[in-house]
This record gives sequence, structure tokens and C-alpha cells, in this order.
Amino acid sequence: MPITITVGKQEEEVPATPPEEKTKHLPLKMKLDIRKAVDGSLMIFDHPEMDIVVVPSTNKVVTFPKKSYSDDVYAAQDRLFRHLFSSGLITPGTVEGGNVHGAIGAVILPPQNSAFPVADLMVLSVGKFIEEEKPDYLFAAAYDKEVDEMYVDPPPEDNTPLGKVPQAVRKGALQPYDTRRYLAGYS
Repeated sequence: MPITITVGKQEEEVPATPPEEKTKHLPLKMKLDIRKAVDGSLMIFDHPEMDIVVVPSTNKVVTFPKKSYSDDVYAAQDRLFRHLFSSGLITPGTVEGGNVHGAIGAVILPPQNSAFPVADLMVLSVGKFIEEEKPDYLFAAAYDKEVDEMYVDPPPEDNTPLGKVPQAVRKGALQPYDTRRYLAGYS
């Protein structure tokens, strides 16, 4: 804690700003592929590995794999719930598997101040998580595309011209008349 010492004239006290003149914060905006279900649940479809559902009526967040369940999906779910824990929205003890294969859910902590909309905070935190994950998935997709293009159409320095293959009566290691020997296991 800094200590301020003034030598000389005592300055006039500055009046505190009245509570009516609070600084206005700009609203937080985020672009997400999100839909609202019939029961009021918010379904977020932006993540490439999983769908994320925020259920305000039961104060839960649930993740479902998009395609099939794999180690990559589980790792993404684990990163999401670690992010939500570090954001202070869930406790790790409430993270558990669901009744759908690969689904994992957690209970959202109740806010101390009821003025905070928990669903909005959860959507913002999930959106921040997706923004953090997006560069990694974009890099992986670009890398896979580059590798596929390298196999399909290799650059000239990695290409070997075939040329003419000379004809011969006997070619290769397996001769046509020695097949019984190889089928019997003799080599």
C-alpha cells in the first residue's frame, strides 16, 4: 500500500463521484452459432469436436460429441471444463458423465449476486474458450490439407519420373513356379 506525504499546503478534498455517474461499459459481443431450444436451453455448435448445451433451468452445462467419441473429444471436453473451473463458473467435483455415450456435464455455481445472469456469463465464457481453441483447429485442418495435397500432387523436386520400364521374362522376388514353397511357409 503506497503512502503519500504532502509537504506544504493541504489540498482541497476532491468530492467523490456520485453513484449516478458510473462509467458505462460497452456491451460484450461475440459471434457464435447458437440456438435456443424449446425449454430455453442454449445450444452452441461452434466447437469442431463437441456441441455445448447450457441449461439455465437446471443450472447445468453439458457437452456432447459431434461425431464419434474419441480421445480428442474427451481432451476437448476436459479443456472446456478446466476453463470453466478457472473462470469460477463450476467446481470440478460436479463434472460427471451423462446418460448419453460421451456426454459430460457439470453444475453451474449459483451466483452470489442474483443480478448476474448465469446463462449469459456461461455463454460468454464458452465463447472465449472457443476463440482460444479456434487457431489450433484451423492450423490442424490446414496441415491435413497440405499433407493431402502433397500426396496427391507432389512438388517437382519430390517427384520421380517413371520413364520406360524394360521388359524381362523374370521380374521380382517371387517366381511364378515357386508359389508352393511360399504357401507352405518355407522361405
